[in-house]
Amino acid sequence: MSKISRYHISRANGLKDGRDANRLLFNSVLSSAAAASSSSLPLVCAVHCRILKSGSLDVVFATAMVDAFGRCSELRTARKLFDEMTHRDIPAWNAMLSGYNRNGDLQQALALVRLMFLSAVRPNSVTCSILLQLCSNHGDKSLGRCVHGYLWRHPGIGDNFLYNSLLVYYHNLGHVHIAESLFEEMERRNIVTWNAMMAGYIMNNRPKQALEMFHHLRQEGLRLGLVTLETALHACARVGEEAMVDGQLIHTLFVRMGIPADVYTENSLLLMYCQCGSLHLAQHLFNMMASRNIVSWNILMNGYVRKPLPERAVTLFRSALSILPRLSSDLMVGALRAVKQLHPCPEFVMCYHGLVVVLGFTSDEFVASSLISAYGEHMDVANARRCFDYVFPGNGTTVLWNTLLSVYLHSGYLLEAVEILPLMRNECAMADAVTLVIALSICAQLQDIKLGKAVHGYAVRNNFEGNSFVISSLLEFYSRCLLMSKAWWLFLRIPLRTTTAWNTMIFGCSQNGSPRASLLLFHMMQQLEDVKVDATTVVGVVEAIGQRGYEREGDYIHRYAIEKGFLSNEFVANSLISMYWQFGDLGKANEVFNGGSGHSRATWNAMIAKYSDHGFSETAVSVFHLMKVNNMRPDEINLLSVLLACAKLASLRCAMWVHTNIMKVGCDCDVFVSTSLSDTYAKCGELPVARLIFDDMKLRTTASWNSMIRAYGMHGDVEEAGKLFHKMLSCGIEPDFITFLVLISSCDHAGEVDKGLGYHNLMTNVYSLSPKMEHYSCIVDLLGRKGMINEAFEFLQKIPLIPGTCAWGSLLMACRAEGKIDIALAAAKRLFKLDPFSFGYHTLLCSILSESGRRVDAFEIKNKLSLIPQKNRNMQGLSIVEV
Repeated sequence: MSKISRYHISRANGLKDGRDANRLLFNSVLSSAAAASSSSLPLVCAVHCRILKSGSLDVVFATAMVDAFGRCSELRTARKLFDEMTHRDIPAWNAMLSGYNRNGDLQQALALVRLMFLSAVRPNSVTCSILLQLCSNHGDKSLGRCVHGYLWRHPGIGDNFLYNSLLVYYHNLGHVHIAESLFEEMERRNIVTWNAMMAGYIMNNRPKQALEMFHHLRQEGLRLGLVTLETALHACARVGEEAMVDGQLIHTLFVRMGIPADVYTENSLLLMYCQCGSLHLAQHLFNMMASRNIVSWNILMNGYVRKPLPERAVTLFRSALSILPRLSSDLMVGALRAVKQLHPCPEFVMCYHGLVVVLGFTSDEFVASSLISAYGEHMDVANARRCFDYVFPGNGTTVLWNTLLSVYLHSGYLLEAVEILPLMRNECAMADAVTLVIALSICAQLQDIKLGKAVHGYAVRNNFEGNSFVISSLLEFYSRCLLMSKAWWLFLRIPLRTTTAWNTMIFGCSQNGSPRASLLLFHMMQQLEDVKVDATTVVGVVEAIGQRGYEREGDYIHRYAIEKGFLSNEFVANSLISMYWQFGDLGKANEVFNGGSGHSRATWNAMIAKYSDHGFSETAVSVFHLMKVNNMRPDEINLLSVLLACAKLASLRCAMWVHTNIMKVGCDCDVFVSTSLSDTYAKCGELPVARLIFDDMKLRTTASWNSMIRAYGMHGDVEEAGKLFHKMLSCGIEPDFITFLVLISSCDHAGEVDKGLGYHNLMTNVYSLSPKMEHYSCIVDLLGRKGMINEAFEFLQKIPLIPGTCAWGSLLMACRAEGKIDIALAAAKRLFKLDPFSFGYHTLLCSILSESGRRVDAFEIKNKLSLIPQKNRNMQGLSIVEV
């Protein structure tokens, strides 16, 4: 019991000056008790005893005692006291009803209401308001409408307080249109009415309408209060960057009205600036705050992470370490999310791992989950697993299991992820909807139908079939496993199909070669009122139309995207650009690009990549330059696309310019960008610069080694390519198919037959890699260039695969150089069986025959070739001249 409570009890025991003095004292004590929590129960009991001793327990005091016991969650005592009252007025019934409402006892509250009507007590506005609050808390629609009907039949009891309660009730149920109608019908509206509407709009995810309501309120001339301004600030935070001007206006109103800036108000302002993207203003406000709590630090940290500005988030965390006496787990989670975004070396994550242990957050599942996720983002799966097994032993909650599964999934360790699922069950960690979604994604990538069906069975047995995310994941699993009949069966059984389920089926049909079904689903969606077409839907339909190849359909979906306002979405714009490139309509692709405003990096990259892929390398570089002019900071994907264009141009000047941009944006540490840059310099003839970039790389993948080996092969330096290969092996990097292909190709260019065959034997006998047709073709070309035509022909006849056109074509070209007419005819016969429409190989055979003196046979082939129009020469078959 507090000192104040003991003081009041001592005064109550010592005061004996009459009933009036007692009444004043008891009222004061009960008012204090009403404002306190359950800790004031001893004080209420003491006052109750004193009132009973003084004989002052009239209806007013009894009602006050019922209310006080109800606030202390002592409902049995309150009800006993209520039942013992000889006379109960409407405030007494309201006090008991309020107690049931405050403690969430719906059944007892309803029973009391029935008893109230049986006792012929007419409810007033307070009674109806309590009932409406009770209905809101329990989602009871029928009783709330009965209360509204009672109010309509008895308009005399209606006041602003009751109408405001109705507004709150309908907003809590999500019936915004009813609340709006009620608001329009109200003759008198006070500031609470406007606040209720604004808060209701925010609750139902309509923050823009809440801001419109705020501006209407200002036009009405009502005096704004602290609650109104803070509600408007929350609306600005929910809207985001578009509400920046409104947020600054509200901040100005705070200053003009002289509202004292407490920490709660300043935190609301700080949240608004962070959500609206003005981090510099948020940082300025944070620096000027007279007092900050841990919420202030968390808000600014989350703002930097969301932007994302991970460097500033890490700097803020370091400041918190030196200023705050104790960090919160939320701040630690924010710091780990920033570390996850930074993409430095894994050792940086280990530093924060040490902080987690030192600061005592090893028992916090959310900190643990963020730490495991940070290791996974840096592809350090081993440490992520160790973190799960040793740092947080015994804390294997479902959240941590889900995080570990997600790390395995996104790192490509799918088989290890499958092994985790039974371990999770053995540890008695209950799988939730997130677990099922991750498991189904793993099954879809592995094409593991048996395991996927087992997960489906678990979802059915544990009542997850009503979860929209699980349903969508099941549909995607069956679609990716080519079981569209199962997907259709499941889709048709869904009682309430969400937009996500429709989108999954649209993409599934398109990916399984049924674009017409995707378009039919789209037209069905448009006819349903409860399903809303979103940007993802449009992207799926655009992909389906791209498969069908009908330009009229493409024009239709383009117009639809413009009419519905989807063209500003970067994914829709990118899919339309790709579709028009598929149609070969460069003009309309540019029209989509030029019609958008504020292009994202993805949109710029789509244009750069498409120009580069279709041979317009100079234009791709020009688009990249235009992107820089528009103050768009390039990322790794943009740089990779423009480097590909520079490599095709073989322009050293262009490569050096892109290299400068890579250094400016700090992408030189990215392994993929560095690999592509090294490859570009090699193709531009600057092999020493390419090697210098390669040597400076802190992390090298197999692709990095392959690229550098290929560079030496292109320049004819087989010896250095071999040295690099052996250095690759000494670093513990396993060679792959491409490694041996570039080695054999290097030997081919240099004419090193023995080395080429040696690498072929090393590939098959030591590393147990089965050669592909590209390797066989390269060996044939290698033997043919050295004049070993017979050996090449025998080699092709012995390989386990059926030789393709490339292999026989290489042999045919080698026969021309060596004048081997017999093998040339045999190769041509095999070649034309595989590809009877090849004009180039027929021309090559014609030249071989002519050079060997068989001009009559060559003349017959030329005559047949001349009869075919130029545009159709690759589409018409030619008969083989048997000689």
